Amino acid sequence: MAGNLQQRIGRLQSKASLLADRYRAVKRAKDEAEATAVQLKAEIERLKRTIAVKDAEIERLKVTSVLTPDHKDVEATRTFLSELVREIDKCIAQLSI
Repeated sequence: MAGNLQQRIGRLQSKASLLADRYRAVKRAKDEAEATAVQLKAEIERLKRTIAVKDAEIERLKVTSVLTPDHKDVEATRTFLSELVREIDKCIAQLSI
């Protein structure tokens, strides 16, 4: 009976040791997962800030593109101004005569 009791105690010690090892492994994995979660949350916040900055930049570019004349408008204005300068030159020439 004493031998049987010793075997049971030995098995219990073995199981307790195995359980403690598994607990440490699970705790280590949990700690690593929590650290990763903290890093990922920080990365998410950083990316949200970057997105907010980029959205503001897009809005500025949209406004700028609306305010900036396109190539056709610039050419039409140049042509109009050139015609006005020619007419002014003609008027000056006529006044000089």
